[in-house]
Amino acid sequence: MLKALRLAWHRWTVRRKMDRVFGRGSDPYRYDASPYEIARLEGMGKALEGRRYRKSLEVGAAEGHFTRRLAGMSEAVTALELSPVALARAQAATAGLPVTFIEVDVRVWDGAGAPFDAVVLGEVLYYLDKPLVQEEFEEALGRMAGWVAPGGRLLLAHGFADAAERSRREFYRQRFEARGFKLISETVVSAKDGDI
Repeated sequence: MLKALRLAWHRWTVRRKMDRVFGRGSDPYRYDASPYEIARLEGMGKALEGRRYRKSLEVGAAEGHFTRRLAGMSEAVTALELSPVALARAQAATAGLPVTFIEVDVRVWDGAGAPFDAVVLGEVLYYLDKPLVQEEFEEALGRMAGWVAPGGRLLLAHGFADAAERSRREFYRQRFEARGFKLISETVVSAKDGDI
């Protein structure tokens, strides 16, 4: 019971934060204007290019900026988003594309449709990786690892502002490597102060 309450409280606080951010207006993270965001999305696309994916999963779709690109590489995309404000914009941005959106906390999602040929976790894990819900985070990582089809790709893309944050981001990769994943490539797309 306590575990469920902790997770519900954390989900509520993250959803509230995301709704506040996206409630400020369209593109609050400046995906279309920030040199860092443009480079990050381009780097994510390059990491997945060269293959056609039958089924892809994007966790944390936000307003659908990368979802559009992923849909161009995939026969079908399942995109998860916690914020209903962002989700509405993502649905509008991807109208007519092979994308199914689900408003859900990835920590409680059942993985319907798994396994996926590509799983994208962009700028999302650090929102879930909090001491209060660490057990739930570890459980979710295990489930996420199981959502990747044999021979599939897992893309982790997370910004960092300093050495401590970069170390934590590398920890995410190491957690998946401990579950049998192999690093194919790692790229830092931007390291400009004030741009991450």
